[in-house]
Amino acid sequence: MVTNLTQEAKAKWAEAIAAKDPEVKLRLLKEFYSLMPKHKATERLEMNIKRQIAELEEEIEERKSKSRRKGSTRQEWTVKKEGMLQLAIVGSIEQSIKLFESLTGNTTSIYEVLMRPKVGTFNALNINIQIVLTPMDNIIGEDRLDRFASIARNADAIIVIVESLDYLHSVCKWFEARNLNIISKAKVEIEYTPHGGIRIVGRSDKVKESDVFEFVKGYGIKNAVIKVYSNATLDDVEDAIFGRVSKRAIFVMPNNASNNYTINYNGISIDIIAFNNDKERFMLDLLRSIGLIRVFTKKVGTDAVDEPLLLQSNAKVIELAEMIHKDLAKNLKFARVWRNGVQIKVGKDFILNDLDVVELHA
Repeated sequence: MVTNLTQEAKAKWAEAIAAKDPEVKLRLLKEFYSLMPKHKATERLEMNIKRQIAELEEEIEERKSKSRRKGSTRQEWTVKKEGMLQLAIVGSIEQSIKLFESLTGNTTSIYEVLMRPKVGTFNALNINIQIVLTPMDNIIGEDRLDRFASIARNADAIIVIVESLDYLHSVCKWFEARNLNIISKAKVEIEYTPHGGIRIVGRSDKVKESDVFEFVKGYGIKNAVIKVYSNATLDDVEDAIFGRVSKRAIFVMPNNASNNYTINYNGISIDIIAFNNDKERFMLDLLRSIGLIRVFTKKVGTDAVDEPLLLQSNAKVIELAEMIHKDLAKNLKFARVWRNGVQIKVGKDFILNDLDVVELHA
């Protein structure tokens, strides 16, 4: 249900999202909150704005007190991405630590986990994935849960340990309260840009492109790329505007289950991955769940490299070139692809498969 905000409220929101200074943004968000109507359709938005206000107040207070203490708590709870992929593990304290230690080989304790994010590397099939512990447990205080949620939100995907359907429901509600949907795929994505106007990418069966354009423009947004998927509605566009996003999740069964299986959760089929200490199989299951393929590159006259690059399924040759270097993509002429022992010469738009070996020619 679209929230039907007034033009004054929309204008104030536009000011708030454009503000860079935390104190200015805080003031504008409070003004926006006072202007927005309070009814059934705005309940999620109201919760979202309250949480943003609380986080900004905390950030401002930490800035003010930084000179009075050594280091910064916020910095300790920021995890810089290293490598091609960062995954956050969500589960109870006990189960998340167990999986983290099994994947990374690192040992830790409940005390260490609650003091600051624990980070390790999962290596299999010549692929390194950064793993961050972000547990959800009733013994964790609300402040730390918010911090773990922020880390998980910024990860490329989330590993959710499905200890029970009740626990899965709790995790979904936990993230939903923080504007993160881990069950359904995103229907609309918004990338704000410094210039270029409003650009609509993709098409929905349920709303016209012109309606999306006018709706976004009505919120004072002048420059953005709006990615629209087939069944998106204006409700989904508004969700994206207010920062309610979908995050890809990988659902894992603990206790050394032997086989993968599927469950039904609120009418949605969810694939559950079994982890029985077979790291190579688990790596393949992770990549499949995230929708990634492995592509090996080679130079003329040499063998393929040992470590693959990870690309989205159905990625094209030009996307591989862009990943390596923008100049290579700009000057790309053709590529040679080795697939199942057969070599073929292809163009920029050729769609790559898992385990392809690619030689780029510019």
